[in-house]
Amino acid sequence: MMSDIFVNCRIETARMILRPYAMEDAPSLQRIASDPKVLEFLPDDPLSLEEVEGIITWSIGCHKSNSKEKLHKLNLAILSKETEQLIGWCGLGPADWDQSLIEIYYTIAPEHWGKGFATEAASALRNYALKTIEIKKLVGIVAVENAASNKVLQKLGMKYEGQLHTVPTDCDPYFLGQNLYSLTQ
Repeated sequence: MMSDIFVNCRIETARMILRPYAMEDAPSLQRIASDPKVLEFLPDDPLSLEEVEGIITWSIGCHKSNSKEKLHKLNLAILSKETEQLIGWCGLGPADWDQSLIEIYYTIAPEHWGKGFATEAASALRNYALKTIEIKKLVGIVAVENAASNKVLQKLGMKYEGQLHTVPTDCDPYFLGQNLYSLTQ
């Protein structure tokens, strides 16, 4: 069944396992999603545990309805193989500023920054997106001042396209002025 590549997605790297969210991930996801260091570069407010549980339920539904032709969202937990702890998340989904584009995104808990985890997870997800899901073009967007995340997208082989200067009226203006990258298969 086609949704298996989403529902049963499991990507292993040397140090991590990427897999769909499970309800038991909620406390760890909530802690990371509420960290002020993480929120500095995201357009989000801190989330309650109930809100995170709602996102997990919604994500599970998205995974069931995803197809190669229509990707709603693929949200994956990033687990450390060494500690078996959730250390972040990554995923794919329609870009907020242009629903026809598929965006790759990732977040690592601050205590794990600077260890190459974001690049390792995003590289594995990029490969899965291009080879297994057969996405033709990926985009990424990052704050100009977020040097580490700009480097991650560059290491993925993504091409700098410039800064985003227009967004639809129903889109968060947070994305204006962000660096836009793309990778075409």
